[in-house]
Amino acid sequence: MLPGHPEITLRPFPFPYRAALAIASDIDVCTPATFLAVHRFLNGELGLPVADSCFGVGQEPGQLAYFLADGRTPAPTAPLLEAAIRDGLIDSLHSWGDFNEAPPEPKFLRHLALTFTEHLQRAGLSLKIWINHGSPANRQNFFTRTQSEFVGDDPASPWYTADLAKALGVQFYWGMELTPWPLSIQAPWTRPAHWLRVGGNSLKNLAKMFLGRRSQQRRRDQITSLAVPLTLRDGWPVWAFSRFNRHPQGLWGRPNRHTLKYALAPAVLGQLVQEAGFLILYTHLGMPRSDPGPLFLAPDRQALEFLADMYHHGVIWVATTARLLTYRQVQQTLRWDVLRQGDQLGIHLHTVADPLRSLRQPTVEEVAGLSFYTDRATATKLFLDGRELATRPMPPDHTGRGGLMIPLPPPPATACLEERWPV
Repeated sequence: MLPGHPEITLRPFPFPYRAALAIASDIDVCTPATFLAVHRFLNGELGLPVADSCFGVGQEPGQLAYFLADGRTPAPTAPLLEAAIRDGLIDSLHSWGDFNEAPPEPKFLRHLALTFTEHLQRAGLSLKIWINHGSPANRQNFFTRTQSEFVGDDPASPWYTADLAKALGVQFYWGMELTPWPLSIQAPWTRPAHWLRVGGNSLKNLAKMFLGRRSQQRRRDQITSLAVPLTLRDGWPVWAFSRFNRHPQGLWGRPNRHTLKYALAPAVLGQLVQEAGFLILYTHLGMPRSDPGPLFLAPDRQALEFLADMYHHGVIWVATTARLLTYRQVQQTLRWDVLRQGDQLGIHLHTVADPLRSLRQPTVEEVAGLSFYTDRATATKLFLDGRELATRPMPPDHTGRGGLMIPLPPPPATACLEERWPV
């Protein structure tokens, strides 16, 4: 709310949505055939804007990855990965590769990371998200509270490669933080559940202190915020985000496409809407790998169809992980004001106040979806860098208020899913 213009406020979600969700899938053991089938169903049949992750190199036979096991020879499906990144169907790097069995040889890792980065840069491609992967043997992972073996962001380590991830365009990273609840945007002091969560976390931190595990303590904002600013060990500032898991085996039960019925249950989605929250789902859509049954079992398919229904009816905004994180960062830190020119009002978008970087002007792509409540929509215009932005009228939503909005960008393209690829 701005002084002098209390009738103009920034809506928390793109109109008409009341909550937001992204499905962030780790690519473990996923074959090319499964990747194509999953996204033909999610993005094609259901029309859900879902992006996936990728490996530089895999270890499992048939694993979808950019390189063969030698880490330098592009796999037959490397063009598929490039097309999927270009179309927005892949927005995350699930670390440089799968090294669950043994740590990578440092020279091999460096060469792999450098070659992968160079290949994508030559193709004009980038990836905004880094997702840590797997067992403690994956030394290439970035800082995590619970795994001292992860040293990919430590410049003193032979496994240091964070500089190449930065060159690849990474801005957000997942350091193994999980939450069992949607992350509400409502004022925390109005919600008893917030204080119960914070209190429980404080007791756990106290126990860790007495056990000599102070480094494993979790900050309050890590269990209540979608993403928090974090400086990695080499001084690189990033946004560290949390993912949601609901699994019968507990928070660290390994989720897959046959456990979506728990994570996307009506009760979960209902709570997400009630709390006006954000949720980034932790899952592995390529698992289980060997299954003679249907791609999605009936309860999981129904859960996805229910989510798609809420998306298409304007209740839950489903977006790719990169899109959702970018939107939330801008929506939280945008500086703007309102100027009156005669009978007209101008909403001027100025800078994004990123706490880890200097003030910068957001791009047109970054402000896409921003929606403003105003009772004078027809007399209000939006400006960025002095240029008027294309907007649409925003009819009254569930609050009874209307306004204007910057249209959302189109969902990931699906052209590459319609082509024939080596599988």
